[in-house]
Amino acid sequence: MNKLYIYMDDSGVLTAKENTFVYGGLFFYSSQEYNEFIIRYKSLINKIKCCYCHNSLCNKKCPEIKGSLKLSSATRRRIFNLLKKQKCYGVLVNNQKIFKSILNNKLARGRFCEYAQKRIVKEIVYHAIKEKMINEQESLKMEIKIDESNFKSNGYYNLFDSIYEELVHGNINYNYFVTHKALLKNGLELKVKKYNSKNNYGIQSADMIANLIHRKFKQNNLNDLEFITVKLFLP
Repeated sequence: MNKLYIYMDDSGVLTAKENTFVYGGLFFYSSQEYNEFIIRYKSLINKIKCCYCHNSLCNKKCPEIKGSLKLSSATRRRIFNLLKKQKCYGVLVNNQKIFKSILNNKLARGRFCEYAQKRIVKEIVYHAIKEKMINEQESLKMEIKIDESNFKSNGYYNLFDSIYEELVHGNINYNYFVTHKALLKNGLELKVKKYNSKNNYGIQSADMIANLIHRKFKQNNLNDLEFITVKLFLP
């Protein structure tokens, strides 16, 4: 059975007040590959985090090392030197090109966010098939882990169903009579889980990637994102 593990976080806000919004993270083809990365990432973070703790007496409650934290250039470089060796992805959203009817409606924004998540998952699976890391004739076990703060009301079920439908049954755009064929021919075992990033180093690393992509996107400096394995621009 093929396996795929995706860790996802966001950066920015889908609103007319901001120009850009990003989902980003890492993906792995086996639990062993992920575990080996986490051992290295956790070891690095444990060496760093005490430098950013402001408690005079250590209470073991170190701050979470996130992309939004004010980190020194040397610290960021150490973290990204490790992250850039992994398979990373990003979906980059230009808010200014999205219809105002979407940006001004909470439910519509939620649906667009789920659409962006579904699209990047599909792009990752397509990339894996193209690179022959996944055989579309075999079943796929896929786990998607997302920071719990990113979940909208009833978003779990919408995201789960839309990803499953897209990959297993394909999609029909009735407005343009276009059919997108299914990518997987023999089934999908899908899990979508939410986590508190404080307790999950995979989500923390995804946060760092999403934050970096967002900063470079806002600066219109996409040349620094050449290491990103899979990129998707929306809308």
